Amino acid sequence: MSMRVSGMIKITAALFVDFLLCSIGLGAVLAAIVTGGILFYAWIGEYIAVSRDRAIPLEQLSSGDRQRLGRVKAGLTEDVRRFSGEDISRLKLYVIPSDQVNAYAYGFRNVAVTRAVLHSCDETTICAVLGHEVAHILCMDAVFHRIIFANVALILGGLIIASFISMSALWILFLALCLFGVCTSVFSVLIFHGIRKMTKGIFTAVQYTVVFLYQVVMGLISRRCEFRADRYSCQLGYRSQLRYFLTRFVEGQESERRSLHEILYATHPPVRKRLQRIGEYCPLPARV
Repeated sequence: MSMRVSGMIKITAALFVDFLLCSIGLGAVLAAIVTGGILFYAWIGEYIAVSRDRAIPLEQLSSGDRQRLGRVKAGLTEDVRRFSGEDISRLKLYVIPSDQVNAYAYGFRNVAVTRAVLHSCDETTICAVLGHEVAHILCMDAVFHRIIFANVALILGGLIIASFISMSALWILFLALCLFGVCTSVFSVLIFHGIRKMTKGIFTAVQYTVVFLYQVVMGLISRRCEFRADRYSCQLGYRSQLRYFLTRFVEGQESERRSLHEILYATHPPVRKRLQRIGEYCPLPARV
């Protein structure tokens, strides 16, 4: 099964689960609207991210940078076609005006490298970096992450609404009991205050738990996606260049000691572990 087909199955399955879960409480029509909204967000979010990063499209680059990146795209397109049969000719390349060495896969077909990558790396190394990002594009990793984020946002929104309704119901009940003379003592007021704080605390704890689980689980998924993308770049024949890029530009940016928070929420594996995995892969012969 190709990576693109696998990515489409992953996205379709996530949206289908969303539709089924929403239809239980909202009905088929509203469930379809909500699911369509999630898909729209997953699509439009790609272009919002490109605009947020002030990414410059290939066509608007200077003549030298445009020709250089054009050669990189042509070579990478041919390598991907030869290895996996995928057509990435419609891939949109951008350059982010940043001196930080990095690259991004935004969603369905938009990929960017920073200006530092374009000017600090040779063309084959840029191919290695973009080969990694192409794997994310083919598997639609960013799209999947946005779908999951939208789900979590909807859950948190539902919890906020439920918390507001619950607190309002408690106040209405308390006022009604006061009007009927049931809650007139200081003791009853203290009981109400305790119930209100407990209810608010339960909803807050649930919200924090949802966010914590989302960050931890998506961190685990993201790290697995990074390993897979590294492997794909190596299979394209860029093993040596990818190893050089990680060692030369990425490893130095990573601190030796990481906090528990960084370990739990990290979206990228440690460079040392990525280099170890790269050494274990059995790719096509690396380029000279």
